[in-house]
Amino acid sequence: MNRNNTIYWIGGSACAGKSTLAKRFAEENNLTLYACDEHYGKHLQRTLEEAQSAMYRVSRMTMNEVFLTRSIAEQLNTYTECLREDFRYVLEDLAGLRDRPVVAEGNQLLPGLVKPLLRRTDKAVWVIPAEQFQVEQYRKREWIQGILKATEDPELAFGNWMKRDAMFAGRIKQSAEEQQLRVLEVDGSRTLEQNFAELTSWFGC
Repeated sequence: MNRNNTIYWIGGSACAGKSTLAKRFAEENNLTLYACDEHYGKHLQRTLEEAQSAMYRVSRMTMNEVFLTRSIAEQLNTYTECLREDFRYVLEDLAGLRDRPVVAEGNQLLPGLVKPLLRRTDKAVWVIPAEQFQVEQYRKREWIQGILKATEDPELAFGNWMKRDAMFAGRIKQSAEEQQLRVLEVDGSRTLEQNFAELTSWFGC
């Protein structure tokens, strides 16, 4: 990884607004934005069954296998392992960004993976949604309907998906707090402007 430039790390869980916060923070401070999910497809093309077994396995699952035929605990563990495997590729990408400081954003930025890389803990934050807020925001995203319709039971698949992500958010919160890293919890009671102000205050900008 490139250690010469500052990296602002914004991890967390889906539907908390971290992508929006990261994009705005990068734009207002003239920083390079690296959104992990935008590179995931490229990383999948490089996976090997032996080296990245979770990513390789999930990429070949049907949507029924992803959301219906496995327990929530197994779904969560496999999902988390995919993020861990992809983090290696994320670091390789970040190593090539040398022109200016970077804002890195994505679920791949697990607290336990990022903590050893931090020179200053005030350059990292994990943004997670309250469970009800997460469900409300997911239901607004039209693209998930295509995924759900590829399952035999869309409503059950959605419920399992939400349970998995709620458990993931809880795991992220616990891990970050155990390592004395900052967590921003989003439940809809504050505006995006307020959340952004808190984020920039933490980052010292």
